[in-house]
Amino acid sequence: MRVSKVLKAICGFDRETVIIGTVLVRGYRPLLEVHVRAKVRRRGRCGRCDVSSPWLDNGGGVRRWRHLDAGYATVMLVAVARRVECPEHGPTVATVPWARHDTMFTRTFEDLVVHDAIVGNKTAAARRYSVSWRAVDHMCVRLVREALDRVDLLDGLVAVAIDEVKYKKGHRYLTVVCDHFTGRVIWARKGRSKKTVGRFFDDLGETRSAALNFVTADGAEWIHTVVAERAEHAIVCLDTFHVVGWATKALDEVRRQEWNRLREAGNTAGAKQLKGTRWILLRNWEHLTSAQIDVIRDLEETNLRLTRGYQLKEELREILRMPLFAARRALTEWLAWASRSRLVPFVKLARTIRRYRTEIEATIEWGLTNGIAESNNASIGRIRTNARGFHDPEAFITMIMLDRAGLTPQLPWAAA
Repeated sequence: MRVSKVLKAICGFDRETVIIGTVLVRGYRPLLEVHVRAKVRRRGRCGRCDVSSPWLDNGGGVRRWRHLDAGYATVMLVAVARRVECPEHGPTVATVPWARHDTMFTRTFEDLVVHDAIVGNKTAAARRYSVSWRAVDHMCVRLVREALDRVDLLDGLVAVAIDEVKYKKGHRYLTVVCDHFTGRVIWARKGRSKKTVGRFFDDLGETRSAALNFVTADGAEWIHTVVAERAEHAIVCLDTFHVVGWATKALDEVRRQEWNRLREAGNTAGAKQLKGTRWILLRNWEHLTSAQIDVIRDLEETNLRLTRGYQLKEELREILRMPLFAARRALTEWLAWASRSRLVPFVKLARTIRRYRTEIEATIEWGLTNGIAESNNASIGRIRTNARGFHDPEAFITMIMLDRAGLTPQLPWAAA
């Protein structure tokens, strides 16, 4: 077998790449220079817009691209960077089959580095392949732009989940939108406000906004208000996880009030007993141990107010798992019970639930929650942790789109 064929197989070149010769530069780490050229064509293609254009000249002459390493050797591709006369961009370096436009790395090398940056972080990928952190960052941006030019993530949306995720200390957030059917992130921007959600619907457009059937979210008013204005026909589902969270928060407030009341009354033993029940009260009934169940039953004799709060919390959990018609009737009874419970946190909770009752019943009917958004948020948190945080929200968004939007590049040998 000819050496050129072996080298072509090792480097992963396709038929569009022709090997002219090789030069081995010996040193502490060998450098293998592979001189190549693109297959001869009557016309070239613009490196920016990929439009077929006439050849112009040889540009600046010879250029080099870093390629995948071969054993101990660093591999560099060497070729003449020919230019074309693009009707839109003018004199432009022509497209080459082994690299993207305006980069000093080959396509396969960038795919491998970005893959490692997603799995780990940019610093680790930069150290492993002996390139700068900024070079890795530019590779990530290039791949995201290329992928988003190739596919429209906002096309064909029927049900979306909107949530926020923290990217930096000081209450700095990103708004993240996920597709319920694919489970992927489809949009992310800096901020959590009506203006940010409005930008999502601006990118979506009026036609596709009208085609939305479902929107799931938590109780954030800055989401619900914009959705009602921009996608008025969409059914809004309020995540039941947050509804139960409201109930557990109300129960904890009741526990603190009772602890303070007993402490002020001089009943230190009773106050101490309540202080140790926080996590038991927050747990679901079916997850309690026999000893914890005994603690709850003892409260029925020592503190009726706290027992009433626990029963309200557990009853609300059961209602959210009922069929729609049974849930409607049970929720009406629960609201009446909570309103006259004489527990201020639960009275306030009843008002909140009445306000969002339509959205809660829609969640019970259709079974759509914000769980897919919360799942993506957990993965986004892993990206933030691996990178030890992000100073620039755009860099964070780039990594989110690469990892959670299905834009992760395939490993070169997997794509071959």
